[in-house]
Amino acid sequence: MLNADGETLKWTGRTRDIYELLTSAPGSQRLSTVVGRTITPPAVSGATVVYRVKAAESETAWSNEVSITYASGGDGGAPPVEGGELPSEGAEPAPAAAEPAPAVGEAPLARWEAPLEAGEAPLEEEGLLYGAGASQPEEAAGRPKYRLDAATYFAPFSTAQYAPWVKAHISVIKGYPPFSDVYVGLFGLPLIGYHDPATEGQAPLGQAGINAYLAKVRRDMAVGYAGVFVDDANWTAGFNPSPGPRAALANLLVAIRTAEPKALIEMNSQYHDIWPLMKNHDPNVERALGVVNLVTKEFGVGPSSGITTGQDYGELFQFIDTLHAKGIHVVMTGDALGNNVPTMEYNLATYLLANDGGDLINGDKQTPLHWWRGFNVNLGDATTHRERSPRGVWKRVFSGGVVYTVEPGAATQKIKLGKRMHSAQWGTVESVTLAAGQGAVLVG
Repeated sequence: MLNADGETLKWTGRTRDIYELLTSAPGSQRLSTVVGRTITPPAVSGATVVYRVKAAESETAWSNEVSITYASGGDGGAPPVEGGELPSEGAEPAPAAAEPAPAVGEAPLARWEAPLEAGEAPLEEEGLLYGAGASQPEEAAGRPKYRLDAATYFAPFSTAQYAPWVKAHISVIKGYPPFSDVYVGLFGLPLIGYHDPATEGQAPLGQAGINAYLAKVRRDMAVGYAGVFVDDANWTAGFNPSPGPRAALANLLVAIRTAEPKALIEMNSQYHDIWPLMKNHDPNVERALGVVNLVTKEFGVGPSSGITTGQDYGELFQFIDTLHAKGIHVVMTGDALGNNVPTMEYNLATYLLANDGGDLINGDKQTPLHWWRGFNVNLGDATTHRERSPRGVWKRVFSGGVVYTVEPGAATQKIKLGKRMHSAQWGTVESVTLAAGQGAVLVG
């Protein structure tokens, strides 16, 4: 229950101590994070402002509305924002430092023994705040960059009303031309156009198919797109659909780079398809990797990823490190079969174990009205390399927190943190118990 005592808001709760405050002032809405169960918001001169709260780390409903009418003559300032402007319906979450690259096939791991500790710095309340107010460097490895997959579900948000939110939360947009042309001027973010040579009439690839695909890319670039998303860039029999012979697929990617030297090229090749070819130095795969900027890790480490063993999980990091050594970054996507908080936290933790500051992540069908706040976390700079314990627990420490995962097939582990820390999934804790295929992203 939310109440107002003069200009101070107070609310009841159980064990929660981190909340989201939704502030609705005339002409705007703001979302901020509050530690505790009371706050005196900045006055908005001459306005009636409506407030609601909810627990930050859970999917509880918003509280009752409470309004405060402020007298004229105050400072007139707008309430502070954490995470950018929101649309009128609020923002319910979804249900649900680079290291030296190793030679291909070598494990890029440091090792440590128990106990698992998260550092000695005291927990500061401001360290729990997410979003635009954080002071860490833009390129910090602990600050996720979100690549929006703006398929048809995102069409209702293709208006100026949502532009501030998109600019505050998104780094790159994958659009679907020609509808996504509207995003060029609306959001002002790098936009890549989806095209699939395997399913849009160019397969099997020959010169005519390559020319037809290039025509689509040139059209997009002419209206302001930053580049192209090449879907189903699969290389081996059994990974279908595929646009054609390996040499032809490499020819297509080289042709895109030749035609559009400045294009941002994201290639969606299945990890279990391309990684063995990379280890074998396949010449066509190497030609392709010589021209792309991003490689999609479709499904992340979700249930559709097929990553079910500790060895495979470890090789995923070798794969990512090898791409980093080539100047290529990775996009860890969401998984429709795991569109829930535990899977998103595990995927985000895995991403942060590998991120060099230029990798991207996304979730399944995230929108301004349906956004998992975990994507707003900012852990700052990485202060250690990625580490693996003999028990299959992975760890990386940042200036503002720590991440852990337990690899597939490992035993459940209780990890003592040594202080109170906060996670979007686990809440405020002093220890976490993680089963195989679980992760924790902890601020503090």
